[in-house]
Amino acid sequence: MVTSGSVGDLLAITARLITCIEREITLLRAMRPQELQALQIDKAGLADAYEAHLRVLRQGDGAETAISEQLRRELADATERLQTVLAENARALRAVKEVNERVLKAIVEAAEEQRGRPVGYAGNGAATGGRATAPMSLAVNQRF
Repeated sequence: MVTSGSVGDLLAITARLITCIEREITLLRAMRPQELQALQIDKAGLADAYEAHLRVLRQGDGAETAISEQLRRELADATERLQTVLAENARALRAVKEVNERVLKAIVEAAEEQRGRPVGYAGNGAATGGRATAPMSLAVNQRF
């Protein structure tokens, strides 16, 4: 049965999830990914709790009258706010990804410029192209 208590719990979890996502957006915009790991653990737990509570509410036995109109409005407002914050989060993640891709591209271009033209091989195995230099190694940490 759906009760005002279960809706209140969902509202509380939603508020905490919104706060967590807003913190993530702040860290993304500040380019501080090293602080995101602990936040991701909290966010995952809150998202799981949100989904579980939402599932229980959806499986209600038709006793929607147990929820006051005010509680329904609060839940609708919280859901709308969560959707807005999720959209902001997606934009921030895309922006960070684009910045990282541009930085990586600049590094690759600088490395190629430093090496000269890339060396290739002819059919007989002889080097062709620009000056021959030692290969450059580059490692990129793709963890976020």
